[in-house]
Amino acid sequence: MYNLSKLLVAVDSSPYSTNAIKFALDFGKKFNCIVDALHVIDTMQLEGPFIYDLSGVLGFEPFINFSAELKKTLEEKGRSILQAFSEMAQNENVKFNSFIEVGIIPITIVETSYEYDMVFIGKKGINASFERGILGSNIESTIRKIKKPIFVADKDFYEIKNIVVGYDAREPAKEALELANALAGNLKAKIHIVNVRKTETENLEDNNLNIIYLTKQKSVADTLIEYTKNLQNPLLILGAYNKNRLLEMIIGSTTEAILRKECNLPLIIVR
Repeated sequence: MYNLSKLLVAVDSSPYSTNAIKFALDFGKKFNCIVDALHVIDTMQLEGPFIYDLSGVLGFEPFINFSAELKKTLEEKGRSILQAFSEMAQNENVKFNSFIEVGIIPITIVETSYEYDMVFIGKKGINASFERGILGSNIESTIRKIKKPIFVADKDFYEIKNIVVGYDAREPAKEALELANALAGNLKAKIHIVNVRKTETENLEDNNLNIIYLTKQKSVADTLIEYTKNLQNPLLILGAYNKNRLLEMIIGSTTEAILRKECNLPLIIVR
């Protein structure tokens, strides 16, 4: 049973992060819950290889106070980001906290998430224009490792009116449907339970559910995206299937395919 009382939003200075904040605050207002903002100063920027690489480029020997000065600069930037978040939360009359941590970004977000009911994050980070893939590396690693439901915000913010659940009767899909039912009332959104059929004769065991069967014309991911984008202000919820617990490399072929597409859809991933 999902009960939203504490939400966490990971923030940086990217436009995607701003949308993650907007979605988190919208949930915070509609569910009357606390929204905490976390900004992580990347320890990789403060330690050996980065400093030596930078000093080599600039043509000077690394000196002892450089890391401390860099940390101070990054902390000032972080406080500025969190101040903007605080102003947004105050304008929406949402209860909030904000804090800065120093660490490896994905690990810090995952470890902080344990005491929260849902985590919000932007689909891309501040280096989005330089990323070779669709996802930022820190964001992708966070999504793979996190166990709590994670809301991935895309380019646009809007109030959600329709919730699409990709459903195949496996346990993660059932978790996704349970979360959708918990969200729909407060969001005043309609739920669409969707199965992309592999064959014309495929049936599910859940005969009591009103399932919309889509005949797969393209890939499963493209079929789901096409259906979802035809709805007003949609949110897509998917169960993730972690097939390699040791390496945590696979989050489910359909889920991963949708994450990597430029589809401009907010997405919640449930494990």
